[in-house]
Amino acid sequence: MQNHVIDVNFFNDAIAEFAFNYDWYVTSGVQVNALGKIITKFTKNIINGSLQTQGSTLQQSLSGNTENMEYKFYCRSIYRIGIGDFIFYKNRWLHVDAVHDYDEWGVREATLRMINLNNYVDFKEYLEYLNGEKIIWFLILHIQI
Repeated sequence: MQNHVIDVNFFNDAIAEFAFNYDWYVTSGVQVNALGKIITKFTKNIINGSLQTQGSTLQQSLSGNTENMEYKFYCRSIYRIGIGDFIFYKNRWLHVDAVHDYDEWGVREATLRMINLNNYVDFKEYLEYLNGEKIIWFLILHIQI
């Protein structure tokens, strides 16, 4: 812990003024499956904070144009949001790319970027499992043995 000169609850009221609850998918570790593949594990939680758009940009390429959206997210420092986590907002998947832990003032700031879910296979498989679209074969193997 840091030495706190300023009360860590200093900005709680300011965050609460603009805060909402969001679905938060926390990176909870990695595991190695039976084939030796490293798989990132996630845990679904609720996070309360303020999501602020930084606008959208157009990225043009020969393979097609894409829209990039970036957000800043502010929450109390009790939420340990980290790089690699995801937030779901308005049918958009937002990936945490950077975190600034202003723990001295009780605030965490994260930079989030809208992503294409197909580029994050482990996370996509986790969501399919949560929604009942996919059965994890690892469990089936252990049941058959």
